[in-house]
Amino acid sequence: MEDTIDEKIKNIFLNIFPDENDESFTMEKKQSEFEDWDSFAHLQLVSAVEKEFGIRFDMDEVMNFTSPIDFVKYIDK
Repeated sequence: MEDTIDEKIKNIFLNIFPDENDESFTMEKKQSEFEDWDSFAHLQLVSAVEKEFGIRFDMDEVMNFTSPIDFVKYIDK
């Protein structure tokens, strides 16, 4: 069975933020609620999502991503 976009994004976030787990993670969780989501982690997220989905983000738009759901919404377009 193929993972959904949500599941793939969740797995990327759980890999980049090892302190997160299934219970603490939600798609609506804001950047400020992730202890280690700084500019470096943001670049890691962007890079991992681009690689996973074979896409390139518009950097102006991606700078405004503040939650996992923002990545999902962009990919769904």
